[in-house]
Amino acid sequence: MKKKWINVLIILVITVVFLWWSLKDNFSEVMNTLLSSNIGWIIVSLLVFCVYMLFDTLSTYGIIKIYKKDVTFKFALYLGIINKFFCGITPLSSGGQPMQIYELRKKGVPVSTGANIEVQAYMMFQIALMITAIISVIFDQIFHFFQFIPWLQSMMVAGFVINLAILLVLLFVSFSKNFNRVVARGIINALAKVGLVHDKEARIQRWEAACKNYYENGRELLRNKKVFAKGVFYQCMALLTYYMLPIFIAFAIGCADNLDVINVFTASSFVYVMGCYVPIPGASGGMEAGFMGFFGNFVDGPALNVFVLVWRGITYYLPMIAGAIAFNIYNGRGAIAEAEKLAATADDKPKAKAKTKKK
Repeated sequence: MKKKWINVLIILVITVVFLWWSLKDNFSEVMNTLLSSNIGWIIVSLLVFCVYMLFDTLSTYGIIKIYKKDVTFKFALYLGIINKFFCGITPLSSGGQPMQIYELRKKGVPVSTGANIEVQAYMMFQIALMITAIISVIFDQIFHFFQFIPWLQSMMVAGFVINLAILLVLLFVSFSKNFNRVVARGIINALAKVGLVHDKEARIQRWEAACKNYYENGRELLRNKKVFAKGVFYQCMALLTYYMLPIFIAFAIGCADNLDVINVFTASSFVYVMGCYVPIPGASGGMEAGFMGFFGNFVDGPALNVFVLVWRGITYYLPMIAGAIAFNIYNGRGAIAEAEKLAATADDKPKAKAKTKKK
């Protein structure tokens, strides 16, 4: 719990700094633009975000149904909402999965099965993310939106390479036993030689257990090809909806003159890919800077400040608040501690196996 409050404090500090920086030079203009926003388009923007949540939930719901036939879509939607809260307050969005596993266990789904569901959902998301990222790179190559802005190019390329590397590792680990055995051992042995890894055998056991888990989940997805294909499709639709959200916000604040479907899709995709692995709760600071950097090519002045404030409010702060309310209605502080215990237990299992072997 102490770590959670520290993360919340980090988010608040970064938010206050960003608000001060956004408003210090043109406070009255920003407030006038914000207060004169079209409420109808704001409502449309909120509905578009809800559509994104529905597609995202449909992807996970299909996997859960494989293991738990009587689960309801309402429960899957609840999982998605609380995921926004716990991903939002933890670095690299690491807090969402333990809480979803905890909630699934309360429905009678074993912890190991809940972990399998999370692994498969993440694999489908990562595939969809790279499909949309490749399309956005193609658009940028054709229309030259950001190719002549070095720092934006560097940030986008770094995010793209990180996500592509993660996807390739996931695919190799999920569908190749030899990769699991040879590469994992080779990397750990190399790190052990230079003193970066201690207790080498325990670490190898841990990684081989993780690789085996991914491999089994990969085989499970292949046995359920329709669920897998639908899941990737739903995730692609979810990302497409999410990427189109800024154009509706632009209509609301009257700054859509230079925006169209293609440049909004491309800029949103680059912002998301770049911000996925900013190691701060909610990628705070990084997402705002990326958004202003990419969309600053099409929108300027006080409208840009309002643009990023409304976008961040709809995509980050409101879902976090909704997730916190939903979670506290059905749970409490004890649930967070229980979920952390589950995650710790799962991490310790490979170590226990390694110790048993030594005996």
